[in-house]
Amino acid sequence: MSRVMIARTALLAVLLATFAVGSDKTPHTYQKGTMKGWENRTDIWGAGIVGTDAEGVPRKMTVFELKGTDLVHGIDYCGAFQAGQFGLGQAVDYRVDGGRLYIRRDDGKEYKCKIEGQKILQDAKNVAPPARR
Repeated sequence: MSRVMIARTALLAVLLATFAVGSDKTPHTYQKGTMKGWENRTDIWGAGIVGTDAEGVPRKMTVFELKGTDLVHGIDYCGAFQAGQFGLGQAVDYRVDGGRLYIRRDDGKEYKCKIEGQKILQDAKNVAPPARR
């Protein structure tokens, strides 16, 4: 075999292994939560961008309150969810991954939200089991 053929075969093996690993994803575990309210704020976007003298541009934002089993999450910038695709008291399935909170939609896709803050609930006795996908 030539060196080119060996290199092509090795590249193909690496690509196939990458696809195989990517398809072994375990389903996400979701928690039950309830939308409790929202607050309108003004955010400064673009302030402190490296290499510029930008002061930032004010923009309106809505911070939603999502009550989980043991925490209340303040979330915003949720894409279409931000536009009011919910009602107060609506139950949602959600998961937290780093600084993001993902709300499962009816079609199985997710709204990706930014976490603005969290508060610990005083009474976390009513713990619901996480919802499986």
